[in-house]
Amino acid sequence: MSRSPCRGGRTGPGAHRRDDGQGGATEPVSRLAAVPRAYVELSRPVNGVISLAGAGIGAHVAVRGRGADWTSADAWSTVAVGIATLLILSAGNALNDACDVEVDRVNRPHRPIPSGRVSARGSVRFAAVLTVAGVALAAVVNGLAVAVAAGAAVCLVAYALLLKGTPLGGNLVVGLLTSGAFAAGGIAVEALSHAAAPIVFVFLFTVSRELVKDIEDVSGDARHGASTAAVAWGLPATARMATLFGCAGILFTPAPFLLGWTGFGWRYLAVALVGVDAVIGPALWRLWRDPSAHTATRAQRSLKIGSVLGLVAVLVG
Repeated sequence: MSRSPCRGGRTGPGAHRRDDGQGGATEPVSRLAAVPRAYVELSRPVNGVISLAGAGIGAHVAVRGRGADWTSADAWSTVAVGIATLLILSAGNALNDACDVEVDRVNRPHRPIPSGRVSARGSVRFAAVLTVAGVALAAVVNGLAVAVAAGAAVCLVAYALLLKGTPLGGNLVVGLLTSGAFAAGGIAVEALSHAAAPIVFVFLFTVSRELVKDIEDVSGDARHGASTAAVAWGLPATARMATLFGCAGILFTPAPFLLGWTGFGWRYLAVALVGVDAVIGPALWRLWRDPSAHTATRAQRSLKIGSVLGLVAVLVG
């Protein structure tokens, strides 16, 4: 693991003392106040909130699928699992920043570690505390929640240390972790099988989107020696792989309706076909024909829009 560019946080913006006779006493206070903000930034709170929402959606779909009303136990378990998911994902983000410090010095010098606001060791300790808290919170739900939380933590460590630079390996881990938030919701209400639709849907389209992102970022990744799918296999092969996962997701969209799963009626099918398949399908076809970074940028937008509309389809049922 790379060391922080600021041993002990003594370099970076705002690290010097003012000596104008007026602000010297307040400078250490302002620096101390900035530390919590830096740790919040490390955790990438927006991503955490999205994972929290994913757990809620998974729980909602699972409760609807089992044909029973929400109970107070369901609600508390969903909240606990959602927060546990947020904590563990935040831990992974902090660890990821600690491992990426050298690259971030060039690409993202404003991030907490390269800017000197947090040390790499401090980031690792922060990640460890969040992981323990997340697993402990999952323990109040049930044993399966603990197993999933611990497994997610292991995957995040493996991703940060090993798999991020492995062709397809890192993409699959991101897909598993993203869809895992929805699985956590199903586990919370003890109806995991009824959350299968969003779990599969999110996994397939997330892997496809991550591969498209590899194509989009191929120039920068190649300069930094990252062995992503696009760098290792080339753009055409990566585009075909992204299309394969995306088409699998498209083929899956009508399955819950055709199989008669509870809560997946005509409204779901209409939104899925119009909002997902009709948006993502053409984008993947263009990428297949022209596997360039420019086309990947456009496809990335379509995949994001289609994924959001897919979740809308799941919710409206």
